[in-house]
Formats: sequence, structure tokens, C-alpha cells
Amino acid sequence: MTNSALQLIKSKLAPPSWIGGQVVREKLIKQLDAVFTHRLSLIVAPAGYGKTSLLSQWWNVERNRKSCFIAWVTLEAEDADVAMLARYIQSALQIALLDDAGDAAHKSGYNNIPPSSSLSAALNLLDRFDRPVVIVFDDLHSAGVPEVELFLRKFIKLAPSHCHFVFASRDQPRLDQATLAAENQFFELGMGELKFSEDEAEKLLIQNTVQGIGDTDFQKIYNRTEGWPIALQLTFLSLKQGVDLSQLVDRFSQPTGNLAEYLSEQVLLSLSPEDEEIVSHTVLLDHLTGEAVNFLCDRQDGWDVLVRLEGKGVFLMPDSPNRNSYRYHQVFRDYLRSRLERNQSELYTKLHKKAARWYGDQGRIGRAVSHAINANDEKLIAALVDEAGGWRLIPIGRIDVLSQAIDHISDEILEENPGLKLGQIYLMIKGGDLTGARECYQEYTTRIEAEILPTGKWNEVKLVGDIISEYENRPVTLDDLIAREALIPSVNSDDHIMLGHLNEALGAQYLDGGWLERALGPILEARRHHQALGSLYSDLFTQFLEARVRRGQGRLNEALQILNEAKLKIENSFGARSDLAANCASYLGELAYDQDCLDDVDELLEWALPHMEESDGWFEVYTAAYFTSARRFAAKGSLRESKIILEEAKSLARRRGLLQLEITSELCWFDIELNYDTSTTDFTEKANALKVITYAAEMKERSPHYRQVAIIASMCLVKMQLLSGDAKGALETLEPLRTFAREHGVGRLLIEVDILTSAALEKMDDSMAALKCLDEAVNMSIFQNIIRPFVDLSRFYDLSAEHRFEIGEQSDRFKKQFLQTVSKALSQRRRRDDAEGALTSGELEILNYLNNGLSNKEIARLTSISPNTVKFRLKSVFKKLDVSKRRDAVMIAREKGLVEVQESS
Repeated sequence: MTNSALQLIKSKLAPPSWIGGQVVREKLIKQLDAVFTHRLSLIVAPAGYGKTSLLSQWWNVERNRKSCFIAWVTLEAEDADVAMLARYIQSALQIALLDDAGDAAHKSGYNNIPPSSSLSAALNLLDRFDRPVVIVFDDLHSAGVPEVELFLRKFIKLAPSHCHFVFASRDQPRLDQATLAAENQFFELGMGELKFSEDEAEKLLIQNTVQGIGDTDFQKIYNRTEGWPIALQLTFLSLKQGVDLSQLVDRFSQPTGNLAEYLSEQVLLSLSPEDEEIVSHTVLLDHLTGEAVNFLCDRQDGWDVLVRLEGKGVFLMPDSPNRNSYRYHQVFRDYLRSRLERNQSELYTKLHKKAARWYGDQGRIGRAVSHAINANDEKLIAALVDEAGGWRLIPIGRIDVLSQAIDHISDEILEENPGLKLGQIYLMIKGGDLTGARECYQEYTTRIEAEILPTGKWNEVKLVGDIISEYENRPVTLDDLIAREALIPSVNSDDHIMLGHLNEALGAQYLDGGWLERALGPILEARRHHQALGSLYSDLFTQFLEARVRRGQGRLNEALQILNEAKLKIENSFGARSDLAANCASYLGELAYDQDCLDDVDELLEWALPHMEESDGWFEVYTAAYFTSARRFAAKGSLRESKIILEEAKSLARRRGLLQLEITSELCWFDIELNYDTSTTDFTEKANALKVITYAAEMKERSPHYRQVAIIASMCLVKMQLLSGDAKGALETLEPLRTFAREHGVGRLLIEVDILTSAALEKMDDSMAALKCLDEAVNMSIFQNIIRPFVDLSRFYDLSAEHRFEIGEQSDRFKKQFLQTVSKALSQRRRRDDAEGALTSGELEILNYLNNGLSNKEIARLTSISPNTVKFRLKSVFKKLDVSKRRDAVMIAREKGLVEVQESS
């Protein structure tokens, strides 16, 4: 499968160039200026009321004024997939910004990202516009499924205030019009406004036609059409082609519903048999090119034919000014399609099959499948999807096509084709039906285990099984992973999708299991394949994984460099507030916490954490975000906030079925209590409820059920033992941790192990050995600036004896400086221990603006943060001050001296 399947149709990113004879709708164009004073504008009317024509005229007027940026997206049925729609929106915005359709479409780079990330990227792109931005969505009814409407509602809600949305639709969409109308942010034009006035109809029919139309005939035509623009347009074109006026007027005494059919028939009567046949054979295509005409009509002069038909007024319009593709007018097209299906069903089916093969050969899998479905040929559907990659359509962003195809393929054919069956299972995974996916997968693999499948097909079957396990968060053993790694060389070296996913999954699972020395190779190999595919989105995930490995090794500076490079790529390609940016911020926040840059942690996580709760994530990124945030609150002395954060993590874990996250969230809170809750030293009852001893015992195993659970449970057990005076027991619990950390190069863990070992040895009066362990921890931390373990574990050891460290010449200058930094951080912790609920610097800034009477939008503008982040910080301020209103928050802040009392004017 090539990237050609993902190429956008550029003609959908600009209004169509309609044939001559249009009436300029000056009154309506002026009315559309209301767009700039309303958030949402709708033009809703049945087919043929000139919605597209009006917007096209208004578009040209505004483009000439250059008072705003205008982006245009024409929607079609295939855009009912949110990911595809998001790509069109981004490209339309790029075109509006760069005013260069070719370059913009090429530079957009959004082919392979999920819808939520695409929304974030589009929102960030809007921040680059320095004038009002209008986004026009034409033919919304074509893609008005609930998922698209939900996406658009979010887009409208979250877009900057200088952005305005205009939708044209045959049906009333659900875009939260009632709420916007209540805020005077909604404007609508309907069928009544869009009807031609008598003056407009007169301009069209009398001034532009050769045949003279008397007042009586004109009035009869106008009254019968009731100003329906398409009927008047078709009348004009019919008269232009020589249709007898008297016959035409007589026709207007019949029901209006038949009028469009009659006028279309009149157009066909004016064509030669050859041209009529060409129209009949090409009317099933939404977009026409010379090559398509040649293929469907067995000709060599396709482009000449299109130019000739356009000149004859066959309701054929160019898609763009350069005329690189055409389309029939929708009323004319829909009527002829219906007639063809009704009167020539065999030809109708044959042409759809032929069109399906044409688009399939062009790599246009979406259109190919659509035509095969219209031909009701499930074998052709299956063949097209299988040739396009089957389940592989999902990782390249065409889940919409696969889903549509599988809905029209029988179970019998699915069972015969591994690529399609795996696609069906993968769709279950993406739909959240993990139980159904697992059952279907096991049933399928049981059935085919005796069959002789090519090695490549078996590898694909196993990969989808691995994907199910990853979503289920199922543990795997080291032997399992080694066996999987041995299978990778059997995959075709040019199969970058397969190899990229196999290696990335392998590296992630090695990382999750703590086998860092094995994780890095597959991660870097996955990156090579993602880069070969040109998938920046997937490439960035390998950077996240590599940074996680480096942090685990205790090489924080390298991890920081990797993440900063990733951050720059994300901001340039996807936006500074995209899902990817939130993931990156979570990992950066974790590093900032390790290095005691607590203000940076606040800045990073205050927006990233609430953003992540609304988007997809995985165990590693959730632990980085939630656990860092919880520890940050604990470091500020706010254990209540810390517990709230971890309860949110547990709630999310249960919603998404992430068992490991649920267990570690409970253990993380217990660990924080052990570090900070000095009111008690007996945590036995809680430890038993959390199965701490059971989980800790798994550290002695080669492949624990969940490595992260075993590690944090072991650390909790050690701290309990130290608090209870069982130093010997603590050393015994620490030994498997030490062995594991050394064998697998987990330097970050080894620092904490050495600190706690030092504490245990000190309790056993072995001061020299204790000092040696602490010295090892310091030596591993100095040049990586790893400060926080010494602060968080300060309940268990005493750094006041730092003068006993042997401070020598050059290298030990850094040790002394590091120890001084740690001592300063320890002093700050002691000052904060009684400061539960202290406000962050960002929250204090918000509170000061609140004190000055500013609104959320004004605060957002002055602080260069999003309104959502302002709301998040305000919510935190209210909680800490125990209030629910802005007025009460200001009053209490003044009483506590947090803000200055404002003098009355």
C-alpha cells in the first residue's frame, strides 16, 4: 500500500468553477457579512437552492478584499471518516495561510495521525493567523454522521475567538446551534432567503437568453418554480440549447418535482448519441479526468471530450480554474444515476465494477470500495481491500475504508482471507471491543492452525494477536519476547509497516518488562522503518520510547535532549497543544521532577494532564503524567491533591481496562504516604490490603506478572521495614532490586536502591558501608542532576553528615556542589511540609488577574495560555481556597495576603 491512497483531492479545497449564466446574488452576499460577527453560520436548504454557488461568490468577494483568511472544504461521503476530514481541514488551513495549494498540500504532513491529534494540530494552526479566519464546509450532509458532528462541535468550541465557521447542508446538522444562538453567535440562511427573487430570475431568463420571453411566460415559469434556483438555471440552459419555449412553458403546468428530470432529459436530447453514451458511462464518477473517460469509454481523447461537453452546457463544471478535473451538477448527476440504475441495471453494475478497478489501479482505495459496494460485488470488494493491504489500512489511516468494506463482505469470504479477517479483528480492537476481538482471534487461529499459511501471513496473524495483548495490557515473559524477536528476520525487509510495528511493540514490551538492554535495538530499528514510510507520527513514538530507556538507565540528559528534539518536531508539524505535545510534556515533566525543576513540572503538566484525560494514551505515558503530578503535589505539602490525582488515574484505568495502571496508582499513593505521612509508622493493614508483600516477592522471578508493580511494591515494603526498624528485612527486600537493576542497566532505580540501602546500613550501625552506598548514589546522580530521590526519601536517611564525604580535587568539586543543591532542596521540603494546599506560581498569577476583575478570555490572552488551562487553574485555586465562586476566591486571597487589596476608584 502506497501513500497515494492518502492523497487529498485538491479540488475539494476550493469552490467549484461553475459554468456561465450565474446571477450575482448581491443581497445575500451582503447578508453573509454576518459571518464575521457570529461563531457559526448555516446555509440550509434542499438540493438546487444555490448554496454552493452563493458561497463561491462570497468567497471570491472576500478573497479580493483580503480582510480575512478563508479555508474551503467540500465534503463527500468518504469524508465521514473523522481522520480524513481532519486532514482536509488542515490542508485547507495551510492553503489559506500560504495561498499556495500545491505547496500547502505537500507540506501539511498530517497523513498518519489520529483524529484527536489532528484536531489539536488544526487548532494550533489557527493561532498562526493574524486576521479573522473563516472555514467553509460545503455539503455537510454528505458526511454528517454522529462522529463527524461530534468532531466539528469540539472544533467550533475550542477554536480561537477569531475563527468563524460556515456550513452548507441539505439537512439541519447537530452543531450545538441552540447554545450558540443563546449567546448570539449563530446566523442562518434558509430556503426562503435562497429562493430567487423576481428580479434575479428576470436577469437570468430574460437578459441572458436568445429566445424572447414575454412577461406572461416569465411569470408562469417563475410562479411554477417558486424561485427554485436549480429549476430556473436548468430552464436557462435548456433555452440556451434551443429547447422550444412554448413546449417548455407548457411543461411548467406539471408538478415541479418532475421539472428537473424533464430539463435534464432536454439536455440529453440535444446531445449526439456518442456524447449521450459518454455521459451515461461517466455519470457514476464524482470526479472526471481525461484518463477516467478513456478507461470507462474505451477512448483516447478523454480530455477533448470533457472540454467539448463543457462547451455544450451539459451541466459539467470544472473542479478548479485550471480544469484538471470536472464534475456533473449534482441534480443532473443524481437523476441520470437513478435512471441508469432503473433502466439499465446490468450496465449500471458493469460500470461500477469498471470504476472500482480504475480507482483501485490508481491507489484510490476509498473510491474503489465505494464503487464495488454499489456494484454489490463482495468478491471485488474483498479483492480490492486485500490488494490494498487488508488490516494494514488501519495503521496508514484508512480505518474508514476497511470498516465500510467489511460491512459488505460475508463471513465466509472473511474467513477465507487472513488479511480481511485480521482487519475485522483489528476493527474490534479499535472499537473498544477487546473481549470480542480476543474471542474472534482465538476462534480464528484455532481454525487455521492446521492450514499451511505462508510465513509472512502467520507473522501478520501473530502481530495482531500481540496488538490485542498490548491493548489488554497483558503481561508477557522474557522468553515470549525473545521468541517474537527471532521471528522478525522472516519478515520481508521491504515490509516497513509490519517491521515498524513489530519492532516498536517489541521494544515497548522489553521496556515495560525492565529489560532495557534489549529494548533499545528494536526501538531504533522501528524508527528506521517508520522513516522509510515517511511517518513522522510513528517516528516520534520511537523517540518517546528511546527517552524512556535513557531515563531508566539514569541518563537523564540524553533523555532530555531526545524529548526536546521531539518537542520541536511536534510543535512544527502537529502543534504545541496537540495530543503528541501532551505526551511529550508528560515525559518532560517527569524529567523536570527528577531534576527538581518543580516550576517546570507545574507549567508542563497543568495543561498536559487534563488534555491527556480526553485523549488516548497508554500505561507508560499515564504513569509519567499522573504519578509525576501526584508527587509534585506531595512535594508541595498537598497530600490531599496528590490523592485526588491518583484517584483520577485509577478511575481512568478502570474505564480503559488498564489493570497495571490501577494497581500501580494504588501503590503510588501508598508510596507517597510512606514518604510524607509522618503521623504514623504502622502501615501494615493497608499493605496487606494492597498485597504489597505478594507483589514484592515477584521481583525474585525472571518475568514478574507486572514488572512496574513488583518494583513499586518492593520499594513500599522496604520503607515499611525501615519505619518499623527491620533493617535486615529491608536489605533482603532490596537485594533482588539491586540484582535486577545491575543486570539490566536500570541506573535510575539503582540510585533509590542505594539510598535506601544506606538507610538500612545506618540503622545497623554500619556507617562506613552506609556512606559508601550513599556515595555511589551521589556519583550516579551528579552529572545527570538527579536530585529528587534524595529529597523524596529523606525520611529514611540523614544527609546532614555530608561533611563525611571525601571531597578532593577537581571531580569532587562537582560532588560538593551537588550535595549543596540537594541540601537546599531538602530545606525547601522542610519549609513546605506544613504548606498543604500552597498555590503554584501559575495559580497565583491567575489569582492576581482575577483580583483585577479580568475575564477568563482576557486572562488567557495576557498569559498566552488556552482558556481551558485558565479554567483548569481556576478550578485548582477554588479547591485550594475551599470556595466555588470567583468573588469568594478574591476575598479570601486578600485576607491571606496572597493578592493586594484594590483601592476603590
